[in-house]
Amino acid sequence: MAYGVTPDGFVRPRLPEIRQEIVADLRARMQSAGFNGAVETRPDSITGLLIDTFAEREATLWEQAEGVYYAMYPGSATGVSLDRSVSFTGVSRYLDEPSRAYVVLYGSAGTTVRAGAQIRHRVSQNLWALAAQAQILAGAAADVTLQPIVATNTEYRVSIDGQAYVYTSGATTNLPQILAGLVTALSASGLAVSSDGAAVRIHTDGRSAVAFTWSGALNLARLGSPALVQTLQASAEGAGEGDLDGIVTQVDGWTAVSNLQPGVAGRLAENAAELRARYPTGLFRLGAATLPSIAPNVRDRVAGVRTVKVFMNNTDEPDALGRPPHSVHAVVDGGLDDEVADALFRVVAAGIDMHGQQSVVIKDADGADQRIRFDRPELVYVWVRCVTTLLPPSEQAFPPDGFQEIADNLAAVGRAFSIGEDVILQRLYGAIYRSSGLASVDLALAYSTDAAFVPDPSDYHAANVAIQDFQVAAFDMSRIEVT
Repeated sequence: MAYGVTPDGFVRPRLPEIRQEIVADLRARMQSAGFNGAVETRPDSITGLLIDTFAEREATLWEQAEGVYYAMYPGSATGVSLDRSVSFTGVSRYLDEPSRAYVVLYGSAGTTVRAGAQIRHRVSQNLWALAAQAQILAGAAADVTLQPIVATNTEYRVSIDGQAYVYTSGATTNLPQILAGLVTALSASGLAVSSDGAAVRIHTDGRSAVAFTWSGALNLARLGSPALVQTLQASAEGAGEGDLDGIVTQVDGWTAVSNLQPGVAGRLAENAAELRARYPTGLFRLGAATLPSIAPNVRDRVAGVRTVKVFMNNTDEPDALGRPPHSVHAVVDGGLDDEVADALFRVVAAGIDMHGQQSVVIKDADGADQRIRFDRPELVYVWVRCVTTLLPPSEQAFPPDGFQEIADNLAAVGRAFSIGEDVILQRLYGAIYRSSGLASVDLALAYSTDAAFVPDPSDYHAANVAIQDFQVAAFDMSRIEVT
């Protein structure tokens, strides 16, 4: 029989076969040398001990050769060999990444907050830190609150990036009139403008900064500038709007912090099974400006991206969802807006229009502005109600933390659903029955696109949840009930 690399793959001889061949070869060599007597090869003989010693060493070498052979292929390689084998198609293992978010630092103008200054997540109490030094300035602000001085025949002027927005009071006036006039004038700026009855607030999305100046009839009540923060370690923790609101590192002049937009969850290092499953996408990633190549490139280039779905309209007319002719529509779950926009700019073909509600302006290599559009998936919030019936302890014991274990497994399976993927009830059953001691399970789901929705018992159904192409199912421990 042929051993080694054969047309059928690698064939390794086993220890008994190796020993048998050594015995046969030894006898043949001794006979050719003129020895015609019997050769003792029992394991407890001197010759047998020598044969076994060399057979075991040869078997080890064959095992090593087999390991080297299989280390070439993603399906069988492990450890560093797996990383190197998948690299032939441009795939690399996702490493640990921290969660990130844009926050607004509030305080006195001119205050500098050093890199590494820490803030706290109000729900988890985990620490986040500034990724780079930031300064609170009116010339680079994300959130400004101005309080008008009530006066007649007075000009109230606010300039944003050099563009003036003016309201002039009349011969008789009061504070509500001035605030209403300012809100109306500033609404044309495109920024968010509101009034609480005492002052007017103007703010961006909390990521971008603009230059503010104002006239003497307006007093500064609050000033905030944007900064990027991240978790201290790799984390898959997200941050909802307003969750990052606790200052840990005290800095003179820095009085408050908040995130005006949700943060981006990071991720833990990819395990071998996940890397093997993603390996085929490397073939698409090597493509240039083709539809299958866009999603893998965005996922690999942008930290925190969970999933990407790309649509296109290659006709000469707008489609039913309003996509322009000859356009690409990317729906991206995760990642910072700027980084997603930059990745799309690099992989979408030149001259192709882009569609979406998110609009980000980036600079190309020549310093020219390029407007990139994409969408975030609409969240479909899913509530899970799981009622279990347990087996008798004498038959199979239910773990002491079994209910929590089931909830954790349901949340993990739920988070694995990607954009446009229906919530399949049977997948959730599989997650539940990973726990022992269960006789039967009554499982029902409720869902809504409104996070504030509170489901009634009649809203729960034992049925799949249909998810549209631009939606994604959102699971959370707070919406999972196991009894």
